[in-house]
Amino acid sequence: MKNLKIMSLLFGGLLVLGSLTSCGSDGSDDPTPPPTPEPPTPEKVLTSVKVDYTATVSQQLLDVSTVTVRYIGENGQVASEQMSSTTWTKSVTIPLPNKAGLNIQPTLKGSVSDGEYALGAKGQMAYTWLDQDGQQMQAGSTASTPELSAVFYADGLGQYLGAISANCQLARAFAKDYSVTDTAITWGGNAGDDSTQGTGISDDGATGENR
Repeated sequence: MKNLKIMSLLFGGLLVLGSLTSCGSDGSDDPTPPPTPEPPTPEKVLTSVKVDYTATVSQQLLDVSTVTVRYIGENGQVASEQMSSTTWTKSVTIPLPNKAGLNIQPTLKGSVSDGEYALGAKGQMAYTWLDQDGQQMQAGSTASTPELSAVFYADGLGQYLGAISANCQLARAFAKDYSVTDTAITWGGNAGDDSTQGTGISDDGATGENR
């Protein structure tokens, strides 16, 4: 009987020892693997400018003339489109450094019936700075031409169309340091056929509203 008790004690001790051994090998003392490093965030670089062009003209200007909008396209070259309604819009993304701008050029369609014509035109150019992924880096601004508006008799229309072409234009140079400066662009085209190029508007055919 005494031997049986000794064997029982030995067996119980072995069970306790085995339990302690299994608890001590749960891996809690193993070294924690280092975290996987995050890939570096690409540096944002100013690469282009998004330009939103708008040209607005009066309906009677469309009635008496063919209105062409010349603008700087995505390739940095002058492009042109003819207006079919009183508002024209165009969005382009231009790589930097580069120029952007637009010019409204009406051309008299031909003989015009006697009467008074309310002629108006205005151009706008809004721009936003973009990074290499096309994401906005910095908000830009909006430049506008003078808003030309006058009422003319038919025989005074020609020179007024020339004044629109001469004054409804914008031209800006954009650099990679966010700077914007006035510049010059050779627009080409007729800049108002059957009109006189100049800086003023003739009183010939004008009403009392625009003398």
